[in-house]
Amino acid sequence: MSIAATGRRVAVEVGRAGVDRVRRRAGLPRCAADLGPADLARVLGRPVTGVSPLDGTTGTTDRARLAVEGPGLPPTVFVKTAAVDAGTRLFGGLARLGEVEVGFYRDVRPGLDLRAPRLLGATFDRGTGRFVIVLEDLAAEGAVFCDTLSRLSVDQTAAVLSTLARLHGATHANLPRVPWLGTNSGDALLPLISGTLPRLAAKVAERAPEMVPSDAAPLLRGYRRWASTLDEGPHSVLHGDPHPGNVYLLGEDGAGLLDWQAVRRGNPLRDVTYHLVLGMAVPDRRAHERDLLAHYAGELAAHGGPDLDADECWRRHRRMAAYAYVAAVFTSGLGGLQNAEIADAGLKRAGVAVADLETVALVG
Repeated sequence: MSIAATGRRVAVEVGRAGVDRVRRRAGLPRCAADLGPADLARVLGRPVTGVSPLDGTTGTTDRARLAVEGPGLPPTVFVKTAAVDAGTRLFGGLARLGEVEVGFYRDVRPGLDLRAPRLLGATFDRGTGRFVIVLEDLAAEGAVFCDTLSRLSVDQTAAVLSTLARLHGATHANLPRVPWLGTNSGDALLPLISGTLPRLAAKVAERAPEMVPSDAAPLLRGYRRWASTLDEGPHSVLHGDPHPGNVYLLGEDGAGLLDWQAVRRGNPLRDVTYHLVLGMAVPDRRAHERDLLAHYAGELAAHGGPDLDADECWRRHRRMAAYAYVAAVFTSGLGGLQNAEIADAGLKRAGVAVADLETVALVG
């Protein structure tokens, strides 16, 4: 992608910020907990007679559980809106987080047999970039939420890979033709991200040099050059960010995925490797990654995807670890996107993985 495309993306978001300032007293609320009955009624398309915030968190988006009242409504819902912090909101706009997630639930989710939250209503304001996404409240259903500090078992990891295989298999020969669904290497932000990676790595190295070893530096310096190689091969719809914080467990053998805001199209092994590298403790990954890749390959074929050759699958897995490392450096170095301890834990796992898998020799 050209610098001009990056400039256009930045210009759009700066323009949206200006429009948003003008509409400060109108339009969508500034945070999820501020949604009132009239706001939710417009999004849901049905009467809402009462709303009370229960709890919430903030990060790349603002999130809240709300108690709601109205005919035919569940007792509680989960709501996502644009980030409250101006800088984080600008990042979210540049990354099109709201637009992509609304697009996923509108254009892709309805046709999938997939463990993912059920959409109740959504809206995206193209003028300001603000959005509201109303989902079923998984906490009320007894879901258990994970993060990178959690130690997912081998069986739980296999369940996540089965969910990814359902997504990848169903969309392998049925990619939706929608403007919001792009590739990682075709993203207009690629030049910007690639240019900042060495500086972000240096920032991490100031406090923890062991997390960004010099041997892995070629992956950061060459990201813009090698990014397109990871998109080679047949494409499916990808979750795009299946780290443990976007995983929930429901029942003894069920694993679902949250936060469909980084959805892309690309080689499905990108999702698989990303989860194995960031989701598993290093000893578990080393001991079980080949078996888990075989499990995924079997599930993918069973759900309409291509048959993957074991050797080719292993080679691609070793290369795809490069993206997990780049993403972890970006998250840890930028700060504010995840809890710092969680971000650093992911980076440590990714750094070990690219060394174990000799990824630099294949990519860098």
